[in-house]
Amino acid sequence: MPDFSIDYSTLYNVQAQMKKLAEQAASGGATGAFKELGDANSGERTAALGTSGLSYEFNLFYHHSKSRTESAKEGLEKLSESFKAVSDIFFDADANISSAAGLMGNSVGLSDWKSDKAAYDNWVADKAEWDAYLESIGATEWFAQHPDETSIRAVCHADDAPPWCANWNEDKPFPMHPGDAPEKPGPPPTSYHFEDENGTIDVKIELDKDDNVIKETSTITNPEGQTFTTETVYNGPPQMIDPPGDAEPYDVRDYTITTTSADGTKSTATVTINEDGSGTMVTVDGEEKVTSTRSGPDADWVETGREEL
Repeated sequence: MPDFSIDYSTLYNVQAQMKKLAEQAASGGATGAFKELGDANSGERTAALGTSGLSYEFNLFYHHSKSRTESAKEGLEKLSESFKAVSDIFFDADANISSAAGLMGNSVGLSDWKSDKAAYDNWVADKAEWDAYLESIGATEWFAQHPDETSIRAVCHADDAPPWCANWNEDKPFPMHPGDAPEKPGPPPTSYHFEDENGTIDVKIELDKDDNVIKETSTITNPEGQTFTTETVYNGPPQMIDPPGDAEPYDVRDYTITTTSADGTKSTATVTINEDGSGTMVTVDGEEKVTSTRSGPDADWVETGREEL
């Protein structure tokens, strides 16, 4: 997991201390005998201090001090929340970066699994073709009895070639021995978990019957328990376009992204992709709608409109 650039623990500690100061400021900061004498009535103060003049001066000093401290309460509370806001903003930014860097399917190992499955499926097909050919020339039993032999040409060119070689014609196409079977892959991976001192990353994907990713969910959690979740739901299986030339193929299926930030707020981005790879993204975040467009499959999204809902 990327090393977060902000020390969230420090920010939260500062916030807690600010709140504690605000609570003390609410009472004027006075404690003990000083507070008891300041809150006493005039008669009690005069009796304690000996003269009414000293009682008056003390009362004036006490209430002036208390009012100045109380006036700081609101400022301390706002400052406390500002530290939390800074923490939330940087955490959400870090989480966005981490989420984008996850590459979902690649994170859970789906691409490697698909490669392994393709290799195994190809071997199965090659084995079936080989077995069918051996049966057609009457060589099935012979090769079963000679498992180390893998070349029909070598066997049939030997001095002691078996009788079935009369049915083999090297001038006609024939399959090659498929070789040893690769390891058969298990079910596709659909989740990934990573954890270190900076927090955790959890990635989950949902597949259709053809093992295409149709939903991706990533959740980033920092040590303070803040979470940032991104959920992408695709409108069906991939719709790949293979452009002419050396350009990379691209997917034109539509999708929806829902993000849940650390403070629980959600935003939804609805993405529509055109045949040429251009597209429109409409993001609704709270009371605001933002429209962005891109000119092609590799172009950046550019904001084109913003309105209050």
